[in-house]
Amino acid sequence: MDYFCCIFIRDLSRDDVYNIIETLQRFSGSIIHAEKDILVGRCSDIRILSCLMGLKETHSEARFGFSQYVGLAKGLAKIAKFGEILISEEIEQKVIETYELTSLGMLSIEGMSSQILVCRIERSIGELQYPAQQTEEFTITRKNEIESLHNLLRVANAVVVLGPVGSGKTTFLNQTVADWEGKLIHRTFCPPYTFVQAFKPITDITRQTLGICGITGIEEQQRTIEKKLQELEMADIATSYLAILDFLELGEEESILEKLDLRTRIDIIASTLAEVFKRQSWIQPLVIVIEDIENMDSSSVNLLQKLKDMLSEHPVCFIFTSSIPQITITGLKEFELRNIKKRSLEEMVEQVTDEKISLPPTTPFHVLQYLRLYQEEKFLYLYRQYQGETTVTSFNLPFHDIKTIIKRRIDLIDDDKKEFLFSLATAGVYIDPDDMPIDKKNYYLFDFCIDRGFITKHYDTYIFTSTLLRDEICNLIPDKKSRHAHLADYYRRMQGFEEKAAFHYIKAENQKKAIDFLMKSASRALQKGGYESAIHFYNQALDICQHQKEAANLEVLVALNEGMADIYRSLGDEDKALKYYKVVLDSYKEILKE
Repeated sequence: MDYFCCIFIRDLSRDDVYNIIETLQRFSGSIIHAEKDILVGRCSDIRILSCLMGLKETHSEARFGFSQYVGLAKGLAKIAKFGEILISEEIEQKVIETYELTSLGMLSIEGMSSQILVCRIERSIGELQYPAQQTEEFTITRKNEIESLHNLLRVANAVVVLGPVGSGKTTFLNQTVADWEGKLIHRTFCPPYTFVQAFKPITDITRQTLGICGITGIEEQQRTIEKKLQELEMADIATSYLAILDFLELGEEESILEKLDLRTRIDIIASTLAEVFKRQSWIQPLVIVIEDIENMDSSSVNLLQKLKDMLSEHPVCFIFTSSIPQITITGLKEFELRNIKKRSLEEMVEQVTDEKISLPPTTPFHVLQYLRLYQEEKFLYLYRQYQGETTVTSFNLPFHDIKTIIKRRIDLIDDDKKEFLFSLATAGVYIDPDDMPIDKKNYYLFDFCIDRGFITKHYDTYIFTSTLLRDEICNLIPDKKSRHAHLADYYRRMQGFEEKAAFHYIKAENQKKAIDFLMKSASRALQKGGYESAIHFYNQALDICQHQKEAANLEVLVALNEGMADIYRSLGDEDKALKYYKVVLDSYKEILKE
């Protein structure tokens, strides 16, 4: 049975109207219509009256009508006084044991030919009873595929879930791990940057396992790590402790790893981390989830390969996602995510919009963005009705291409919120608010971006819900170059952010600065033993020099080639080392000629 509630209140702001709509939706109701200063809602659960009691407290000038008939609910709201909730006779019989009521007698209602018995709700008898809360999730459960992945993980400790961009891999993993009771799940992402910190995804997982996410002080992190290693009963706590501090860059003295050759550094890191993960899995089975592994830096790839092989006999499983099948990590079982049937997507759209629609070939991501736009556009439509600005009596929204949908979503946002979202998109897919020049008074806007489905919270950081979404938002930013220049200048002043500075300098087209910070990024990667990433940074700098010859002089070229040569010499690859040393020698000859 449906019930109708009418809220009669003047001069609400757009945010206030949106909050009322969202409140009713959260408790299984909805606003179905609006008129000048009036909102009309519908719900199938009479306990929605508890929500009206709450709204009465926050909006003292509101007047409420509640009935099984929409016209009667509107009439009751119009004769109510400020803060009154009036109900009709048929509602009285259903709530008489739940609320204290006052009978107002037989009253005339606009649009009714005869008077009706009206009651006023005074207060609740006992605690307020609310309808079950629901979160608006536009998802389709892949029950059969979830079961198939569970079966595959019984015989394999490492699986890669394959699916094209926008196919719903993240949602699938959310559904997969949601029912895994008794397992410890650690999760991270590989953002699609050309320049990322060496071992970034591995350090993320390590920090989660050691329980130091959200702890800001270095001393407190050190104490937490030491305590965790003691709990795990590590065999050589002293060495493990120092190696982990070096790996996480939490040491305050000269690194013990820097004194070792490159390959030995990685072996020590791998054996230490494997021991930590292994002992943790003895306490509680461990699941390590890393998304978008195709973007992983080469140092992490090689370290992850070692970890996977060393943990193959222990209750540790790895789940990766990728949009391409060419993964350099060996020994992975592939799990291909099937496309959701178009009919299922159409049924989901119909469930939300109450309209039948024939979709073109599309992706779950595209449909999700359409449904979010539908909801946001409908909110605006209802607000305009509430203001008396529109005479259109019904709402519908055609299915657009993804660029148009995201542009329309951004256009609906207020300027201050749009500016905040643009700042996040410029910074990248993976966002740590402590590492960005964000005024703390604007931190509340993170919640707005989460509510709108732009980002999601991950421990003490945030991540865009899709790289596609972030890329399309970036395409709408009019001054990207200057924003990147501002961030580059911000990060260049901070120790430990050389990779971010390099990334933003390239986006700002400041090639000289980019080369400088790529060299600094290479040095930083080497300190942690990430020689593969160091080689990558040097190669990127050399590539810029080749295509932007004015960006570097001979001294810079000498430094780059000498850096590459030193790495290969440390690795024992004399042929490659001599190749780069020869370039250095030739460059010195050119310098002497000058």
